[in-house]
Amino acid sequence: MTLVSIVGDFSSSVLPVIYAFRDQIERQVIVYDGAKKEQRELERIVAGCETYRQSFPDECANPYSARTMQVDEDSRESILACYQRILDIESDPEKIYLNTTDGLESIGLLLSSWLLEAGGKVIVYDRFDNTYNLHSKEGMQKHSLKENMDIQSHLMLKGYTIKGSTDKALLKARKEVVLRLTRNLPAYKKFADAFQGNKGPSQIYGNDEYKRLLKSIGMLDNTYFIQGTVFEEYIYHLLDEHFDFDDIWVSTTVEFSEGVENEFDILMIRENHLHTIECKFKRDLNGKGTLYKTYMLMDYLDEDGKAMVLSIGGENRNRNAKAYGPLKFSPSDKARALRKQIKIHQSKNFDKRRFLKDVKNWFCES
Repeated sequence: MTLVSIVGDFSSSVLPVIYAFRDQIERQVIVYDGAKKEQRELERIVAGCETYRQSFPDECANPYSARTMQVDEDSRESILACYQRILDIESDPEKIYLNTTDGLESIGLLLSSWLLEAGGKVIVYDRFDNTYNLHSKEGMQKHSLKENMDIQSHLMLKGYTIKGSTDKALLKARKEVVLRLTRNLPAYKKFADAFQGNKGPSQIYGNDEYKRLLKSIGMLDNTYFIQGTVFEEYIYHLLDEHFDFDDIWVSTTVEFSEGVENEFDILMIRENHLHTIECKFKRDLNGKGTLYKTYMLMDYLDEDGKAMVLSIGGENRNRNAKAYGPLKFSPSDKARALRKQIKIHQSKNFDKRRFLKDVKNWFCES
């Protein structure tokens, strides 16, 4: 099988097909236009495919490597020359499969028509239904992808480097402790907020049960874990118990390029779309700044992915020592967030039922 993928406006849409057919691909060609954004996406995907092949050689047809072809989408001659180069790589058109996306329509249209006439096949992936139509001269067949990507595969094929994530065995090992700590979240929040600066929880009077639980997992004086990670892991267990995400990760650091990285509180992937939840377990919050950062990061993860900002611990209006300050999330912030595929879930106290309903409606049904 020679897979020809077109990288256009929605580069993440080529990845599910590459992943699903990884054990059949003997040669891979990636076609792209010369725009700077597409050039960067191309370089990452080519590097990501090679990294994946080297990391999981037993899963991939061997050997295959990605070759690239730059095409002027406004030039029929350029597209025709690309078609001829594809035939130079694979002389039997019946072995050629064209993996199209929603971008670079002219390239996809012409290559499809020529390949179909010559006996090749065209894969049209529906990134919303997570299915594909297989076109040939004989007709069209609809298929479901035989396998969805996990988070590691998605990030790797995007060309990113995973710098670290909480091990799932560790999450499981301390699940009981985390659930007991968060049984009464308002009370635990008061405990977590009680120590600042050089004072750790072991130096604070009272709260013996919380101290005992934290000591049992070696986190008695880990302020970062107590004030943030506990809540993130609690959310992880809720997601894991109530939903059918294909994969969920906690506290994951991803390097997008050299020197550019970010830690994600929660990552979830479902039907080949990567989503994220930003957990804010604090009273005061720069809502506008949090939304802006989340939107910028989603552009890296998945063009069709969604995000949620989960803000628990205070009213929607920030306050300082003297008076109430501005709203964390104004009506315009909320409207802008929805347009950017970000759901805001904000409240002083955590309502488990409301949160699960929001997750279901936002990530699983819409």
